[in-house]
Amino acid sequence: MAGFFSRYQKLTLPLGLWLFSLLLLSVQSWQKGQSRPSPFSRAVAEVMSFPQRSYDYFAQGVSRSFKNYVYLVKIREQNVSLQKQIAFLEMENQMLREQAQESERLQALLQFQQSIDLASLPARIIGWDLSSYAQTLTINRGTKEGIVAGQAVIAFQGLVGQVLDEPGRVLARDRAAVLMVTDPTSRVSVIVDRTRDRAILQGAGRDDRMLLVYLPAEAKVEKGDAVSTSGLGGVFPPGLKVGTVFKTESNPFFGSVQCWVKPSVDFAHLEQVLVLTGAEKNPAAETSQAKTVNAHAKNKN
Repeated sequence: MAGFFSRYQKLTLPLGLWLFSLLLLSVQSWQKGQSRPSPFSRAVAEVMSFPQRSYDYFAQGVSRSFKNYVYLVKIREQNVSLQKQIAFLEMENQMLREQAQESERLQALLQFQQSIDLASLPARIIGWDLSSYAQTLTINRGTKEGIVAGQAVIAFQGLVGQVLDEPGRVLARDRAAVLMVTDPTSRVSVIVDRTRDRAILQGAGRDDRMLLVYLPAEAKVEKGDAVSTSGLGGVFPPGLKVGTVFKTESNPFFGSVQCWVKPSVDFAHLEQVLVLTGAEKNPAAETSQAKTVNAHAKNKN
């Protein structure tokens, strides 16, 4: 028998499949008159359909994954494009806000310029030096506009300083250095508005305080008193607001009263100033400057 199976080994599998098919046909013939297939037929059909269902499920999954990947790639590209557009619009919006704010500052400066009696020239700050050794700024006006050393520089809040022309801070054709009133070397003759006491205001090397010294012995300066230029010395015209007293104390060397003054100008946010040329107002020149400022504001808008 073993020799028989070894001789006909190649026919065993086809013969087994044939017998299995015959068995299936017999069962189906036996179930011909019934409306439902036999449990055996359903089981065989379920087993035989499993590979096909597995293949369909796998193929559909791969197809969905590929479509989702392509969709996500497109969404990512659109997202990057939208982010670029948003960044550009935010930058453009920021520029428009800055231009609107600059136009408002120019209009305020023009109104202030028209309210003062002396001829003046508007200027924009283009540089700062706020170290503990020097408190200076640079403006975009120079000798070609008639700027000379010693001219007073103001803002609508009050006194800023004076134009310099010295080694290291030379007055040029298109720019000028301004010594701020907060510089340690700055000295301004001032007067206390309420008591009319004269004194000297000197810088302390900081943009938030100055020192009021050389007050009369009988001076009764109090916290909150306003300090303005006295006009003595011929550099600064009288009546320019300089600051407000926020602290009074005794001078440790002389025993007299000295005061700490807060500047009226907010130097941390200062952008535009006026240079007092010292000449009388020329109506034609003032009108020309007003037209220039208004045109600049319209262009900004």
